[in-house]
Amino acid sequence: MKSNENYIQLKFFGFNIDHKEISDSMGLQPTQKWSKGDKYKSGRLEKIRKENHWGFEIVTETNDFIGDQAKAFLADIVLPRTREIRSLTNTCHGEFSIIQYMYDSVNPGLYLDKDQIGILHDCGLELNVDIYVLSEKND
Repeated sequence: MKSNENYIQLKFFGFNIDHKEISDSMGLQPTQKWSKGDKYKSGRLEKIRKENHWGFEIVTETNDFIGDQAKAFLADIVLPRTREIRSLTNTCHGEFSIIQYMYDSVNPGLYLDKDQIGILHDCGLELNVDIYVLSEKND
């Protein structure tokens, strides 16, 4: 039985400041970042990044409800930085992202209450949820 892979992320795109300024403001080191014009591979193709990106994520492998992990991330990472995040989202795109690769679960248990949705609103963050069901049916 393989545990689900869960990614909870805070991401900013299209900003015109140095990545270090975001890191300093957030008090977090990015787990992902790139700059406009950077080259990267997509399959066999070489592409060029169209905008700047700064991201911080927490990755877990567990079959616990991903909603509980999202709630903890909002409380521990996002809420204490509301003012800093809002300052950024006033000038760039900000996103709270929940991604799950499901291997052995039937219910992702994803629920955000009005307080959690309010945090996203206060921060000017958009919500992105991706759930990939990768389990194999055994006959």
